[in-house]
Amino acid sequence: MLQKNNPFLNTPQPLDEEALKKRSIGFLFFWVMYLLLSPFYIFNSGLPQPADILIFTGIIIFFSYRFLTSGDQDNANITGVYIFGGIFVGLTTSINLIHYFFTPDVKFMLHSIYYFFNFLIFVFGILIFRSYPKMANYYSYWAVVIICILEFLVVMFFPDMEDYRASGTFNRSNQLAYWGILTAAALLILKRTSPITLLDLLLLAMIGYIEMKALSKAGIIVYFMLLMIAFISPNITKKMRWIAFICFTVLMLVKFQTPQNVAVFIQKIETLEAVSDRMKTLGKQADDTPAGRGYDRLIEHPQFLIVGAGEGAHWRFGRQELHSGIATLIFSYSIFGFGVFVLFLGSVFYRLPWHYTAMLIPIFMYGLTHQNVRFSYFWVFLALAYSWHFIKREEDGGDQADRLEGVSVDGQ
Repeated sequence: MLQKNNPFLNTPQPLDEEALKKRSIGFLFFWVMYLLLSPFYIFNSGLPQPADILIFTGIIIFFSYRFLTSGDQDNANITGVYIFGGIFVGLTTSINLIHYFFTPDVKFMLHSIYYFFNFLIFVFGILIFRSYPKMANYYSYWAVVIICILEFLVVMFFPDMEDYRASGTFNRSNQLAYWGILTAAALLILKRTSPITLLDLLLLAMIGYIEMKALSKAGIIVYFMLLMIAFISPNITKKMRWIAFICFTVLMLVKFQTPQNVAVFIQKIETLEAVSDRMKTLGKQADDTPAGRGYDRLIEHPQFLIVGAGEGAHWRFGRQELHSGIATLIFSYSIFGFGVFVLFLGSVFYRLPWHYTAMLIPIFMYGLTHQNVRFSYFWVFLALAYSWHFIKREEDGGDQADRLEGVSVDGQ
């Protein structure tokens, strides 16, 4: 029998509706501020950033409040996202602890903390959305809009003087590129059943500019895959497709009169020229090869596919860490650990709209050559996707999400 005072359980209590709303808004503040501050990297990569400190404070307050106000439990159920997510976090911690015992390296512990912290962000996000779905969705959408515009302005008017690849408010250009991909995905998710507007198209154009300035080959390819999903998703109407097509056509007719003018214009745009030069190196640089990304260790050390190598002490394999989120899960936490993570993703995207799930394809294509699972904003994306159940429940006025979920911020 599950015990009381469990924040993962649904505990009905006769609490005042207005008081509940104020408390939920208070917790929502931490979530929205995290979205706004998450791109601002003040300290070195790997260290907690201001947004991480803020969201961790909100999580501590939230769970403390839940434990102090939970009452007796009559009905309880814990869904797959918590079961598989918890197993995955526990498995990563166990494997890293075992390797740390034999090969002391602080990175083993740090990576375990990353997964635990990211899972807490995921849980916190879906609990916030469960209380007041539409309000949380509204403020989350505008937080993403605001930070998207701010990041665009930073990239456009404050170039990185030390690197030809833009990094914006991040420490590295690849971080900026991956953030742009996840932000585009978040925008599409937060539209829910609403149609894409001209503002959304403008924001997607801004993100496209950011991707080109970051000059991440994987980021550019993946971003255009996301755009394809956006333009065939249910959110874009025929009218908006025609508007986009007409705007593009008018631009071509007004700006260019001959194909030669188009070529001259493209050559004069520094960003497009840089992108072209960067894409010409695709597959030619050392880090574009499987060996350069560290895939060869899966063949050279096949025993770790069964027991897991943990994430640390990379010198054991003669080079730095694997530059692949997917390969890291398989090599560091075994095929079994990777399978648990896949089950976790399956429980998150079960019964969601098809274009939500389709966005996983470009995101994990990016993860073939970059670390993508440890990035906290990825777990925000997962929380936003899963919260569709609560939006749907509120729109339908039914209990669909209640059948899938047993969680409530305020015990309702």
